[in-house]
Amino acid sequence: MSDLLNIGRTGLNASKKSLETTGHNISNVNTEGYSRQRVNQTTNSPITKGGTVHGTGVRIKSVTRINDDFVNKRLEKAISNGEFFEQRMERMTQVEDIFNDLDSDGLNQVINKFFNSFRELANQPENETIRSVVRDQANLVVQDFRRIQDNLNSISSGIDENMKAEVTDINQTLEHIANLNKKIQSLEAIHEEVGDLRDQRDLAVRNLAKSFNVHTYQDNKGQFVVAARGVGTLVTATQVQRLQIGTSNKENSTNGLPGSADIFFEGKPAHLLTRKFQGGSLASLAKVRNEEIVAIKNKVDTIAYNLTKSVNAIHRRGYVNRNLDVNEQGSVSSIDSKGPTTGINFFKEPTGPGDAAINMSLSTAVQEDLTNIVTALGPNSPGDNRVSLAISKIQHERIVGDGEGQATLEEFYLQAVGKIGLEAGKAKLDAEQADGLTAQAVSIRERLVGVSIDEEAANMVKYQHAYQASAKIMQTADEMFKTVIGIKR
Repeated sequence: MSDLLNIGRTGLNASKKSLETTGHNISNVNTEGYSRQRVNQTTNSPITKGGTVHGTGVRIKSVTRINDDFVNKRLEKAISNGEFFEQRMERMTQVEDIFNDLDSDGLNQVINKFFNSFRELANQPENETIRSVVRDQANLVVQDFRRIQDNLNSISSGIDENMKAEVTDINQTLEHIANLNKKIQSLEAIHEEVGDLRDQRDLAVRNLAKSFNVHTYQDNKGQFVVAARGVGTLVTATQVQRLQIGTSNKENSTNGLPGSADIFFEGKPAHLLTRKFQGGSLASLAKVRNEEIVAIKNKVDTIAYNLTKSVNAIHRRGYVNRNLDVNEQGSVSSIDSKGPTTGINFFKEPTGPGDAAINMSLSTAVQEDLTNIVTALGPNSPGDNRVSLAISKIQHERIVGDGEGQATLEEFYLQAVGKIGLEAGKAKLDAEQADGLTAQAVSIRERLVGVSIDEEAANMVKYQHAYQASAKIMQTADEMFKTVIGIKR
């Protein structure tokens, strides 16, 4: 009877553990990253009595989680790609918005109005009011160039701040994974269940996948390793290689801008990693900041530089619009009581294409005195409009680029803005496709390793019946024992 009682007890324990696991699965049906668990049971070792073999019940072999490494890696890759295109779409949309001429008063329109004002001045070269309009339009051109560069710099600064926050989160996640590795190692050493801890670790790895392409594996010592593709190992068992972010000067930064943020291993600032990340938000942010924004800034600088140089080259050839004293030789002095009479720059002369837009401004002479806006090619020539007319024609001259690539300022601007629009549109399409692939990967994972309420409900009934049956066996054994005791009395 004692054997039968023990067999019933083992069945009772196995059913109880199965019911506990089923309840654990049901309670975590909505827990992110949870994988359903299963109780693995096996028969106890049989014994031989009187030449026959007797079963001794059941025992719990293990409790394991349902897992599929291939599905997990597919999901991690989908997450990395999704975050890459999502970040790219957001940033490129911000860049595109800078050039959206919603009020028909963008840079292209402002430049056209500037040339039109010179055309008006050519028609009435002595009109003081039109001179004032020319200077006002020129100031609007300067302001719009600065607006664009300031906004592009602002997006770059925003990306820097995002990178700083992301590196902080990454380091916290790396520490979390190392702690989980330590707990898993210690519990597995005493054969405890670690399914929940492995789920937490997988979820942490998927969080890292949002920032970069993750590569995980177990080394030849059985240690769990987390690496960033293109960068290197970040976690080995309980050891963490933390990331750090700092600012670089213009010469050393990865985008040629002063004060931009760059990522490196903690304590190793000489080895920049910013460009090495693959996939995820970090690679996307670095690409937009270091490539797209730098490219459009250079194009805007090119427009500002060529506009300034072309206008100045013509403007310097003329004479100011005021009466100039003529000497005995019939020539005029290059300087009078108000300053230079010729060779006057309209804009402040740039030293080079770099930062030409942000440093653009009217020359002091033009800003302070309207008579320094030159219209005449010769001195003391009322009605001479050759300089102002020549400046107005710059609008339609191909002054940007070399050879077959030469373009007018307007053509060059529209090409640059058109490329930004194409890249922004492509980023939106890529982000939508990546969202679909991520949703598909999540769905596959849930179907294979997630919790099914229907399946768990069926298991619960099955294990409940098994528990009741085992209890009945113990009850029967007890009654048999009492019957035997009754016979002896």
